[in-house]
Amino acid sequence: MTDKLLIGVILAVIVECAHWTKFRWDFDEQATARAWQLTTVAIFLTGILIFLDGSPLVALPNLLTWQPLLLLPMQFVQSYGLKDSLPLNTFSFLAKQRRQRNLRLGLAESLVHINFGNLYFVIVLVASTLGSKANSWPFLPGIVMLTGWILLSSSKSRPLSLAVALLVAGGLAIAGQMGITEIYDRLGGSSSGSGGFNPNYVTTMIGKSGTVVLSPEIVWRLRTVENKAPPALLRVATYNTYRPGTWVCQPVSEIKFEDLDTGQRENVDYYILRRGLDKPAQIRAVRDNLRSFSLRGAAFAETPLPLPGDATAGGFELDGMQSNSFGCIRVFPKNSVIDGTVLWKGDMDPEIPPIPEADLEVPPLERAALRAVLKELHLETLRTLREKLSVISAWFLRDFRYTLDLTIQSSSQVATTPTALTQFLTTSRAGHCEYFASASTLLLREAGIPARYATGFAVIEHDMKHQEYLVRGTHGHAWSRVWDAGTKRWLDFDATPASWQAIAVPQQTLARGFNDSLKRLREDFFLWRNRPSNRLGASLVMSAIALGVIGFVVKRLWKSKRRLESARLVNGYTGTIARTPLNALEPQAEKRLGSRPPGQPFAAWLLGLRASLPNTNTLDEAIELHQRLRFDPAIPDVSEQDRLKELARQLESTLKRG
Repeated sequence: MTDKLLIGVILAVIVECAHWTKFRWDFDEQATARAWQLTTVAIFLTGILIFLDGSPLVALPNLLTWQPLLLLPMQFVQSYGLKDSLPLNTFSFLAKQRRQRNLRLGLAESLVHINFGNLYFVIVLVASTLGSKANSWPFLPGIVMLTGWILLSSSKSRPLSLAVALLVAGGLAIAGQMGITEIYDRLGGSSSGSGGFNPNYVTTMIGKSGTVVLSPEIVWRLRTVENKAPPALLRVATYNTYRPGTWVCQPVSEIKFEDLDTGQRENVDYYILRRGLDKPAQIRAVRDNLRSFSLRGAAFAETPLPLPGDATAGGFELDGMQSNSFGCIRVFPKNSVIDGTVLWKGDMDPEIPPIPEADLEVPPLERAALRAVLKELHLETLRTLREKLSVISAWFLRDFRYTLDLTIQSSSQVATTPTALTQFLTTSRAGHCEYFASASTLLLREAGIPARYATGFAVIEHDMKHQEYLVRGTHGHAWSRVWDAGTKRWLDFDATPASWQAIAVPQQTLARGFNDSLKRLREDFFLWRNRPSNRLGASLVMSAIALGVIGFVVKRLWKSKRRLESARLVNGYTGTIARTPLNALEPQAEKRLGSRPPGQPFAAWLLGLRASLPNTNTLDEAIELHQRLRFDPAIPDVSEQDRLKELARQLESTLKRG
């Protein structure tokens, strides 16, 4: 489920190999503590790498999918140790210190032990649920099959009823998953991670009271060539139809282009190639004559790309790109952080020309207030577009106030009640950029000038230390796109008073500086590590470190195994054996007696099977032979081992039959 099949197979072999091998180590409390220290360091370092290597939103799920590998040292101690449990204080520094203090003072303390294998099994299941393939259809049936395997192997009573219950539970789980997915899709859910962006409509705060709150986190970073000025506005989307409190994008499919068959284009690059720039030499020539800047930031599937209104092209490493007729570009990046160059100040416009029935539409309820403003400003006496835009901008700057604390409330939309925009233009005259952009767009339309509503970011913060421009969530902005009939081009027109920029730039505090540095470090490290020239070197260094640690651990384990064998020789037990054929009965006996308590001799524990056997003579003879083979210093007789093997087989057969 996590796309780590090879690692999963290796882990499975290591863990399950404990059932097939006789190799064991006497892990004491100190060795167990060292294993936990190694695990903790591995989890910490892996967490840092994962956090730096991608989006922080998926860092924790990614870290959890690696837990089966990172916790392998603890499971190894559990599986290959001489004890069937681990002391709980191993996982707590404070508990460990308290135990050492009690030992120094001679105080008694009871240790709580846990079977780490149970916890490890749960961790493996959690990791699989967070895998990239956990939403595929084999996941739930696989979980049901594994659960049934465990339950059926540990309980022989009523297997048919248990199987039916598992099938019913599995069917309900699958049906529930399908139902949730269907409901999520019908509600318009999306996992694209594009922050709720919708190119078809945007809901504004017009007519809603309250404080506008935006995130001060860095969204994008720009760096211009030779410290030239960046574009003032980066557009994300454009909308052409106003409904109370909402702007909608309604493309008209009948629009035709001189050299295109349809108004819908796959991406800007396709549009440029159709305009004749399909030769490398031509593209290079255009690039040399255009202004450019680099754009860097985190991106997900369908993330809108902020671009100037006159952007010509961009070079990003993407899986795909989409655009609509109004210049909105959505990308499908190969990685969680993208970096590329944007060319702008070109002679091509990615937006379709004006649509009279849409780009001149004015809602009837707003028309009276708009006409009163036009009469007040005497726009009809002005001849050029530049003069009209200058008058409107000066009027908003002189008579209006920018604020994030909104007080205008929208009432029922009837002719006798002023709308939110009417209140803004006539009485309140205070609001944020959505009010100014919407009002200016409709004013221009009422004056006979095609206009649209645009959203995006303003480039207003320059980081002198790093020689780059920062685009934050607080720099989110709205403005108008105005059609210039003389040049046949769309122009950006921002009627919002410039005082808003002082509010949009957050104060530089210690916490803000730390968060900015952390985001910059994470994105830059990700891009550095994924460059082809650095990828091989980073992989070799990490592999060398991992192999060094593994080699050190294997060497220590091998030495500890040899020391245990030497101790047996020194104590004179050369003729004894640690295990006999009767030890093979232990898994079957555990189903009747449970796990053997720590410190209880194997033979004494097996005596608990007397109540489960119709004839105890076989058990008594087997235990007697087991004890003789283990503790008699004489060389064991082969016939006795064969006899014990037969007795163990009989006992296992009897226990299986119940």
